[in-house]
Amino acid sequence: MQDIDPLDPGRHSTLDDQDKAWQEALTKGLTRSANLNHLAIKPRPKVIDCWAYQGDLGFIFAPRGLGKTWLGMLIAHGLATGTDIGPWKVYQQHNVLYIDGEMPPSDIQWRDKVLGEPTPNLTYINHEILFERTGRIMNLADYALQNAIITLCKDQNFTVLLLDNLSTLVSGVDENKTIDWEKILPWLLRLRREHILVIFIHHAGRSGQMRGSSKREDPSAWIISLHDPRNDPEDETLGAHFISTFTKNRNAPEKPKSLEWNFTPMSDNEILVRFELSQPLDVFRELITSGVTQCSEIAEEMAISPGLVSRLAKKAESAGWLEIKGRKYSLKNQSHNPPFSASNDP
Repeated sequence: MQDIDPLDPGRHSTLDDQDKAWQEALTKGLTRSANLNHLAIKPRPKVIDCWAYQGDLGFIFAPRGLGKTWLGMLIAHGLATGTDIGPWKVYQQHNVLYIDGEMPPSDIQWRDKVLGEPTPNLTYINHEILFERTGRIMNLADYALQNAIITLCKDQNFTVLLLDNLSTLVSGVDENKTIDWEKILPWLLRLRREHILVIFIHHAGRSGQMRGSSKREDPSAWIISLHDPRNDPEDETLGAHFISTFTKNRNAPEKPKSLEWNFTPMSDNEILVRFELSQPLDVFRELITSGVTQCSEIAEEMAISPGLVSRLAKKAESAGWLEIKGRKYSLKNQSHNPPFSASNDP
């Protein structure tokens, strides 16, 4: 069958079955503006508090060893059991798949044990156990593996997928090249269409920002950055201590608050997880104490604008414990100043 080319009536073009199928699909997909308001669109369910929804893509990133896997596994346990994650509300239980590409099985086993009771709603695929059982090595740039994970999620009814971490689970992809991310992005969009919440764990670069091409961030609904509070005891090695800050937020009506987290092992079978609101002035002062004194450097560490850093500096100067010299800050001698408290931050 031949069809007339509307741009050139004198030229005929042959449409194959695939072309016709696409024409039919696009026609069915048309929605007139006049009908859009009357279209019954089911709202996406909230998954975590007001910032994570069904089908989202989210990132958690941090420097090596700071605690991103601790937070990832805490989120996995909370979603699997329907238990709130710190101050973040969990609305219902979810079937969670946690794919680990880095941790030794013994570490995953211990952390899972201390973070909560065993639950049938949380399933792990650990890279080492997978290799021992099958001889296979995971690479999320492999189209066959991408298909297999989607099929597994649909067959096993996994509604949440945690990927820990991007560097170890993806090979043959230059993370700094935008075009290379195209090997992963279509798969993530397919997971969104299957209404699966995807949480990717990744490393921070030397700049403190998420490593690699910024195009990775475009389809994400939210991004959480973990920062070092810079006041840890040197002997605290088994747990984790960090501040979580949202550097991107599409869902919540306002930016979620920064939180300070402490994961403190109490025994081989128990870990104490504590959290509290992280006061901006507390973080600001800790950074200056640790030697980060330039406005631009502090802005980068706190993931805020230099203008907000300047406002924090003015508050600290008014409180009497900070000296400002241009864009550089230093602590005043505190011997004659009242002790600092978070109440200084309105």
